[in-house]
Amino acid sequence: MMSQEKVVHMVKCCECLHAKEYREICESTGQYIIKVRCRKGHWRHGRLDGSCDLHRVMARRTARCPDYVTTSDSEEDRQEFLRDLAASLPVERIVFEANGEAVDITEVEPWGGAI
Repeated sequence: MMSQEKVVHMVKCCECLHAKEYREICESTGQYIIKVRCRKGHWRHGRLDGSCDLHRVMARRTARCPDYVTTSDSEEDRQEFLRDLAASLPVERIVFEANGEAVDITEVEPWGGAI
């Protein structure tokens, strides 16, 4: 069973004003992954959660987000922001131990070991 823990980090996910990070925790192992979702629920699809793994935030479609607001002065600044964002995100799902250490992906059970 998975639980969710609030994490204080706010992320400007492709400049969505309401994107936030949280931890999805496996209660049996204490391991967690970092996910992102919209605080206003705009990423939901009917009853589906609408959250995504942190490494997938660039896949969010800003055109569908009603809270998309660019904070950049120009399109060039916006593209630079997105390049920097892409460079700062992990390239794959990272599973963490309760103490914050990364787990070897071959030892991951709750998320199927698939990264």
